[in-house]
Formats: sequence, structure tokens, C-alpha cells
Amino acid sequence: MKLFAVFFALFVSGVEPQAPQTSDPNRIESIQVLNNRRIPSDTIKYNIQAKPGDTFNLAVIQRDIRALYAMGYFEDIQVEEEAGETGRILTYRVVEKPTVRAIDYEGLKSVTQSDVLQRFRELRVGLSIETAYDPSRIKRAQNEILNLLAEKGRQNATIEIETYEIPPNAIGVAFVIDEGPKIKIEKIEIVGNEVFSDGKVKGAMQLIKEAGAITGLTNKDVFHDLKLADDITRIQLFYRENGYVRVNVLEPVIEVRRHKVARTLPFIKLPFPWGIPLPFWKKEVDRFFITITVEEGDQYEIGQVSVEGNQEFTDAQILFVLGLIPGEIYNETFLREGFEALTTLYGERGYINFTPVPVHTFDDVNKVVDLEISIDEDRRFLVNRIAFRGNTTTRDKVIRREILLQEGSVFSSRLWDTSLLRLNQLGFFDELTAENSQIRPHPTLPEVDITLDVAEQGRQSIGFNGGVSGIGGSFLGMNYSTNNFLGFGERLSIDIQGGTRMSNFVFSFTEPYLMDRPISTGFSIFKNEYQYDQARDVFGLDPENLPEGLGLEDRLNYEQKSAGFNVFTSYPFRGFQRLGATFQFSNSSTDAVNPATAAFFENVKQSEEERFIEQGSFSSFRSRSIVPSYTYSTVSNPYAPRGGQSLTASFEFTGGVLGGNVNYMRPVFEYTFFKAMNYLKPSLFGRNVLAVRFRGSHIRGFNDTAVPFYQRSFMGGDFDIRGFEFNSIGPVAFVERTLNDRFTGQPIPQDDIVYIGGDTTAVLNIEYRIPLIQDAATVTLAPFLDIGNSWVTQKEQLTREVVQADGSVTVERVQFLPGTNSGVRISTGVELGLLMPIINAPFRLIFAYNPLRIDQLFAGPVTGRLFQIRTDRRAIKFTVGKTF
Repeated sequence: MKLFAVFFALFVSGVEPQAPQTSDPNRIESIQVLNNRRIPSDTIKYNIQAKPGDTFNLAVIQRDIRALYAMGYFEDIQVEEEAGETGRILTYRVVEKPTVRAIDYEGLKSVTQSDVLQRFRELRVGLSIETAYDPSRIKRAQNEILNLLAEKGRQNATIEIETYEIPPNAIGVAFVIDEGPKIKIEKIEIVGNEVFSDGKVKGAMQLIKEAGAITGLTNKDVFHDLKLADDITRIQLFYRENGYVRVNVLEPVIEVRRHKVARTLPFIKLPFPWGIPLPFWKKEVDRFFITITVEEGDQYEIGQVSVEGNQEFTDAQILFVLGLIPGEIYNETFLREGFEALTTLYGERGYINFTPVPVHTFDDVNKVVDLEISIDEDRRFLVNRIAFRGNTTTRDKVIRREILLQEGSVFSSRLWDTSLLRLNQLGFFDELTAENSQIRPHPTLPEVDITLDVAEQGRQSIGFNGGVSGIGGSFLGMNYSTNNFLGFGERLSIDIQGGTRMSNFVFSFTEPYLMDRPISTGFSIFKNEYQYDQARDVFGLDPENLPEGLGLEDRLNYEQKSAGFNVFTSYPFRGFQRLGATFQFSNSSTDAVNPATAAFFENVKQSEEERFIEQGSFSSFRSRSIVPSYTYSTVSNPYAPRGGQSLTASFEFTGGVLGGNVNYMRPVFEYTFFKAMNYLKPSLFGRNVLAVRFRGSHIRGFNDTAVPFYQRSFMGGDFDIRGFEFNSIGPVAFVERTLNDRFTGQPIPQDDIVYIGGDTTAVLNIEYRIPLIQDAATVTLAPFLDIGNSWVTQKEQLTREVVQADGSVTVERVQFLPGTNSGVRISTGVELGLLMPIINAPFRLIFAYNPLRIDQLFAGPVTGRLFQIRTDRRAIKFTVGKTF
């Protein structure tokens, strides 16, 4: 009864009773860890299987010692045991490996430390600062550095490893490197070839070439055994593409011989990697001489082609995809491409383990090869589960709505590849490839689980721009955008620009999925002001304080203001195509500052309300526009595209039945193309990319009105033709006016010029983007060529109706300065870009040369007054943001 009361009291108080502890010499009482400094005791105890209260087991202790050694942090581990109060006390005495605090590369010249670290990361060498010192990792790192140097032609390089202590328990590692001489390939000799010439056989080799001016730039004149092995495979493939299926390439003979070459002046360099050779003064160097022996064999044709094991597709369908026609020359490349097409075809039906096996039967008498294609279809797989990892901000549903595969549906490799492209086009993540997805078939069921690993990019994009323009004055701008607002995929952007003559503000918001349907909707609000002062632009004078008597107060000046909003929507159809529509509401005004401005604008009818005989007002413009659009895009990434193309076409209709007082139409066409170019510099970390953009537009008025001046087109600047100032390219016209002399009152003629702006524009941009560094930030070198101009093609819409003193109206056609409304402008050069992930907009330094430009004086047709249009031949610019 008394014992029951005790247990009842413990139960009521919430205290669990503890069984009395008894002594057991085979039980582990406690575990201690000693001598550890860097690795926490809890981490060590977590990795051992023995726990307090367990029965002492020597096999478990031995397993724990092996597990701790496997962590790679310890040089020595000892386990001691002693008797405790209730059992045994285990003590793990560890000796930690010293930490690597410094890594030096002494004598390294042919490759950079960035190259070495990149190779370490790619091959997971495991050597870096703050890792535990491990001689095996040091040895592996040494071998990889030697491999890198061998790829650069330093075959005889040697590396000594030195270590030094860094108290209290760290170590420094020094790779002392003697690169040795660079040995180039002097001669590649092809032996045994009769069907194809030496040049054609050598042309099949892409990684190894004989020393020459071009190979010195591409680094292909250095020997490396793996590169030579790849090129021997290419020689075999070249023969097999032409029917020589039994070709054999013997083991190459590689010799290093002394060879005489001309000495050069080392400080006077030609465009090639040679100095100026000095006659009659030579030196001996080591050179590689490679002999490749080819046993060509006979040429074979395709004989009978049969298929077995197929059930999903008929024999005729498979043979059609393979494209092998009996009687044609056997081509192994066609066969491989046919198998790739079959793999894609079966993958679209869910057969992810599809395997084709060709069996060749050679008829040496008739020189034909029969093919029997054995098909192993395996099972059709369904999608069981799709999961995502790494998206800390982006919601799962934002990713899932871009996935074309549905859980429970048949797996399709084509739909999965298309899904990855759609995700890349969002710009939310680092580039997604097939390696980012884990497709795991179930061992017994016909199901696959898919896990997609993503790495989110910075959602914010910040850009800055500024400069000085002959049209726009000095200005400074900033833009901010986020393409994944709150992780739901919405886009929000703000663009602000202020300056002496131009300022604008734009705020926009886009919802890509309205009510979880693929309907993109959004709006933007804008306001801008623009002031043009011809006196200042031509002569650099302040229009508020002009000298008298020079006629400068009559120069062309005006101020343009506009404000409004856009509402837009688009809907996808047929894969990567979208149809869209935009409605724009805008009110604007153009105010004249002096009589010269009025003389020009008041006599060009730009709105339906203007009546030149009754009044000369051009100050108010009310535009109401509808813009249908079509977009097709397979561009891989919006920030750093490596492939794909896009086409955008739109047609802006303003006025008419929509209201307002201006009427014009404007079709716009833009095409961009990106292609990865890997063969020029395969050693670079990233892939070179050829980028092309063409953009054209045309605008014209209707209902007997001209295009308003503020809608006319100017070109020039960092985003179309880079070597020219912003808005400095466009037609320039003479303006003839008659003024009364301030002293005599007699009428005198007057010449003026006006930057008309074009109604038709076209620009072609070509870039070759070379990634120099791809790490925390991306550095890109991009040679470029920009070609374009802005022209007036509807000259009749710039006809001026001038009211004379007697009330009559005369019609004057626009007169252009020679060359300003014809031809093209060209700018070429090189651009250095720095893309930082946190900003997602490149900082760009542009070095431009302008071979086609205007730099001359023009004389007015009435008084002969001189006007100068000047464009610098060379320009250096800094800006933020990409051209396209």
C-alpha cells in the first residue's frame, strides 16, 4: 500500500520513476572525446554507433574507428576504456589533421590559378583553404596541375611539394612548379592513305594541328595524348562516314626531335603569336613529330536492313526514322543520328530505357554490310511524382505550371526537355540542363520519380545609364526590376531618368498567370518630358541668355511632355508562341519656345484639329492606341542566352475609331538569334555565343495628318548603334523662313535646320560573346558590328503649308541635308561586360570605331549659313544594361 502511494504521487506530479541503476561491467556508462580542437565533440559522437547504455561490443568500436577515419579529419584515433561506477567509460583520443590555411603556386605561368581551381572543382579534388591536410588530395592536385600544363604543351613540367607550419595547428602547401619548355607539334605525317589526301585526313583532326600562325592562337599546336586519341577517333569516324567501315588506325608513333627555328625579336609583335624573324640566326628547340598509319580497307554499301523486337512502332516507321537506304554508301554517322532520333521518338512515348543494338554482317565479296537492328523497348513509364529542390523563394506552383508533364501521365522526354527550356526562359534560376533532373525508375513498377534541382538567381535587376547627347543633353537614369515578386513570378519594374533636356518615369507590373491560367496581364504608367534647344545644340549657347544680333533667338526650340498608361495581355498557343494586345492612353503637348519652332511645327499638320489659315496650334495631342502582337521565342535565358531565337511582330493603330486627335500606324518587327560556338576556344569555362539582332519599324499617318514629332524615330546610343551619341542619328532638314529686319523692317531670308526624325528605322547588331571568367561574376568580351539608320520615306507627310502675307497658302516640301536621309551608319569595336548576379544587368565598357558617319559642314540654301554635323570617329563609353 505504501509502494502504491509512492507511485501514485509520482504519477500525479508528472515525474517518471527511474529504475535503480545497477553495476554492469559489460555496459557502456559514458563516452568521452579528448584532444579535438576543430571538430565538435557532438559531431564525433554523432558519427559513432556506440551509445551510453549499450552493451560493450568490440566489433562496434572497431566499426566506429573506421567511420571516424572516413571523415577525413583525423590522423590518429585511439579508444581507451576504464571501469566506471555502473559500467565502462569509453574515451576516444583523436589527433586532428592540420588545416590547410595557405596554398601557393610558385612558378605557374602557362595557366592561371583560376584555371587550376576550376579544374579542382570539376574533378572534385577536394583541396582548398580550410580543408584538412590530406597527402592523397595533395598528390591528386599535383597530377591535375601536371595535366593542365601538359594540355598547354608543357609536357616536361615538374612539381615539388613543400609544406610549412602555420601555428597553432595549420599548414601551408606550396606547389613549386618548373614548367619546362613548351614543345609544339612540328609535323603530322599520315601514312597508308590512298583514298583521301593528307589534307583531308588532317582536316578531320580538330584538337591537334601542326604549328602555325593560327594554331598558335587556338593552342592546337601543343601535344596531349588524350587530344590525339580523340582525333584518331575522328579519323576513324571520317572514314566510316564514307563507307570504309573496316578502317584501322594503328598506334601513332610520337617522337621528340631537335628542330631549327628562326629567332625573333621578342618585343616587336605581329598580329600572330610570332616575333619578327631574324634571318640567318636560328636556334634548336624540341618539337613533336607524329606519324599516323591508316589501313583504309574497302568501301562498303548498305545491304539489307531489318528490325526485330519492336512493338510500339512498325518496321516501316523505324526504317523511315533511321533513313538507311540499301545501295547507298554506308555512313556510320547517319546510323548514330538515326539511333538518336529513335531514342527521342521512344522517349516521347515513355520508353526511357529504350536500347537499339546494331548487328553488322559484312559481305566481303560484294562489299556490302547488312544491318539487323535489335530493339529492346523495355517498359513504358508513367510519371509518379515530380519534386523540386533548391527553390527557397520561388513557390512550387510557379515551377510546376511551367512543367508540361503531369503526375500520372505517360513520361515524355520531349515534354520534359521543353519544360526545362520554359523554366530557363523565366530567368529565375541558373541554367537548367538534363544533369539538374534525376529521373529514377521504380525497380518493379512502370513508374518514374522526377526530382529537379534548381539554384535561384538574384530576383532583383538594377541598372544605371547616363551620358551626354547632342539631342538629349546630359542625363542620368536608374531602373529597378524584379522578375519574381514575392516568389509568385510577377514582374515589377521602375525606370527613372532625369537630365538637362530629358526626363521620364515608367512604372509597370505584370502578372504572368491570371487566376492560375496562362494569361499574362499587366499595366504600366508613364510620364516623360523632352526639351530641344537648337541654339545650345549647334553652338553650345544658353537659350535663356542669347547674344543679340546673330539671329540665334530664332533657332528651333520646343518642349514635349506626355503622360498616360498601358494595359496589356497575352495568351500562349502552339508551344512557344504568344498572341498579345495592348491598349495605350496618352495625352501630350508640344510647346514652342520661339518663332522658329512655330514656323516649322505650325505648318505641318499633325492632328485633325489643326487649321493653318485659322490658327497655328500644335500644342495638344491625344492618342488612343491598340497594339496587337505576335511573339515566338525559344531563347534559352533572358539574361545570358546560349541558344534559341525569337521573333516579335506588332502593329500599332492610333486614332481613327479609337478617338484622340492623332492618326498613325506603326508595324514593328524584331528577330534575335543566339548560337553556341564551342569550336573556336573550347578551353574557356563557358561557351562562346554568336548573337544577332535585327529590328525594323515604319510609321505613317492617315486621315490627312502627319506623324507627331514626338513619335518620330532617332537612333544612336548604347542600345542600337553603340559608337554614336544617343538620338544623334536621323534625317536633318533645312527650314527656310522670312523675318523682318529689326532696324529697317525689311523682310530678310533666314536659314534654320531641324532634326526631323525618321518614319522608318532598321538596325542590325552582331556580337560574338566570349566568356572570359565565369565565377561569382561573369566577364565577357564581345566584338560587335552595328549597322542601321533612321530615314524619312513618307516625305509628303512633312509637306509644310505656309500662309503668306496676302492670305494665300504655299506648299513647301522638306529639304534634307545631303547624306542625312540616305545610307547607313556603322559602328564596330569591342565591348567588355561584367555581369554581377545581384544586379543581373551588365556593366559595359565600349570601345567603338565609326567607319560610316557624318562629319562635315553644310551651307544653307538661302543665305549660305554654315551648319556642322560632327560625329567622332572613335568613342569610349560606359553604361549599364544590354543592347539586346
